[in-house]
Amino acid sequence: MKVVGVAIWGLGRHALKRIIPAIAAIDNLSLVGVCSRNKELVEDCASKWDCIGWTNHVEMLENPQVDVVYIATPIGIHAQQTVQALEAGKHVWCEKPLTCDYKDTKSLISLAKKNNLMLVETFMYLYHPQFRKVQNYINDKDNGQIHSVICRFGIPELDKPGFRYNADLCGGALWDVASYTVSAVVALFSGQNVQVLFSEILSKENSIVDTEGRALLRFSQGTVAYLEWGMEVGYRNEIDLWSEKGSFFTDKIFSKPENYQPIYRLRDKNGNEYIENGEISEQFIEMFYNFYDVYFSSELIKEEYRRILNRAKVLDEIVKRAELSE
Repeated sequence: MKVVGVAIWGLGRHALKRIIPAIAAIDNLSLVGVCSRNKELVEDCASKWDCIGWTNHVEMLENPQVDVVYIATPIGIHAQQTVQALEAGKHVWCEKPLTCDYKDTKSLISLAKKNNLMLVETFMYLYHPQFRKVQNYINDKDNGQIHSVICRFGIPELDKPGFRYNADLCGGALWDVASYTVSAVVALFSGQNVQVLFSEILSKENSIVDTEGRALLRFSQGTVAYLEWGMEVGYRNEIDLWSEKGSFFTDKIFSKPENYQPIYRLRDKNGNEYIENGEISEQFIEMFYNFYDVYFSSELIKEEYRRILNRAKVLDEIVKRAELSE
């Protein structure tokens, strides 16, 4: 079986703590090297993981051992870096979301298609057994029609917020936080048309980026989804389904620690509650196993293009609807 060589472009805390260890844990992936402008960080990381360290991205992109570039930089520079990687003939696994502009996203998909290259967004939670449990509840006809979905994701004020308060780098709650909630409902009701009925994107006084928002969506088979997100709020990270025959709730649906065991709270049509314990799994490792399979399938790569565009389209419509409401 072919070993796929991966280079990491960007060495923030997320890449150091979750991405690199997950790649190193998979036999069919090889960490070829890491790239950052921070020379000291590059040297430390290259020494720790016994890989190449680059401070010049051109050298990374010219290395024949690199099959895939994992882009782990702020959202606002994803587009230009993805173009550089694709034009160098490298497949791209990019932190979510791919861009903060629908036109840019469409352009990148076109470039990936032209060069027959893989392009994916790393919404890691989609590959955890917890998300499959949610999907199975929706698909189980015994539960009847899904009446509504409530999905919330909010994070408290961070000591080191990074790019989140930099408008030039696409900081703000919409792109960094709401993109999770949108990706969740689009994946859960895949294949259905969706209409944005209402949205608002708000900023706290004196903030140069948006800090909270909410949206109401209706899917073509009747399900309504209420999405809410924010920064500088009490932590919420959950999804709640209400069906004809009962309801389903689970916490920490998006970000979660490596050893997290999901808990599912279900109610029958009479409101009687019972609890199930879920499977422990490292969602980044699960994601990379999936990406490895996609890497070798042109049909699965095309499906990833479609998923990226669907998510980006809904986010774009949420922005436009919010502007109309102002």
